[in-house]
Amino acid sequence: TTRKRTMEQSTSLKLLDEKRQALEVEAEAIVLELQSEQHGRVGMEKPLVDAEGYPLADIDIYRIRSLRSRWNQIQTDHKQLMKQMESQFTNSKKNNLLTKTTPQDEAKELQARRAVKPKPKFDAKTGKWVVMNWDGSVAGVENGDKRSFAHLEREEEVEAMDATATNDNRAWIPFAKINYVAPNSPAANASMEEGDLIVRFGDIDFRNHNDLKAVGALVPKLAESQRSVELQILRQSSKLFLKLSPQTWNGRGLLGCHIVKYEE
Repeated sequence: TTRKRTMEQSTSLKLLDEKRQALEVEAEAIVLELQSEQHGRVGMEKPLVDAEGYPLADIDIYRIRSLRSRWNQIQTDHKQLMKQMESQFTNSKKNNLLTKTTPQDEAKELQARRAVKPKPKFDAKTGKWVVMNWDGSVAGVENGDKRSFAHLEREEEVEAMDATATNDNRAWIPFAKINYVAPNSPAANASMEEGDLIVRFGDIDFRNHNDLKAVGALVPKLAESQRSVELQILRQSSKLFLKLSPQTWNGRGLLGCHIVKYEE
């Protein structure tokens, strides 16, 4: 059936993406090793012989050549993998009759997957060098899909603060912005206003919103179970605590507001 075929394609795409992440992590690790003092910071292109053509004596030439060879192989494998993923992605979208994504959403995701990724960062939580996934999450570590690559440096500081803090003095770092609130909507009834910055949406904050996907996944569950969610809002210089009850109403959606990713 179409549903079964879609599920199989989704699983296949996920496996390909895991392979891609593994290749990128391995490639970045190779680059970091070749740029280390251990190998004289030779990198990918520095000659391994002196001016007279003799091999350099203070480096492990065999290891360096092996690493460079492996890195080149990874680049070839990565290109082939990206072509497979693009094909799988296109097919899965065509066959998924239940998808609510628009052509613009699909184009945006493909563009994000193809985009040049930022340099790797050291993740103090795992002690590993990590790279960014196409959606802004962290590749190559456990639960990386729930973490923000852009905010890695602030995680440790914020978690230390949260360990001993109350809601009143936790770090107030917004991750989303309200750019429209419909009259008589659940958002309006919760006293939300256009321009509000969302710091926390239940347990969701700047570290784990996953490009707002976590919010999108939580709202229908809250509406179905008729539960409310506590919000921490920044409104100009004021810190507010609101309670929002997602539900069907006379307008569109379950909230009646438009939430966008906050960019500093």
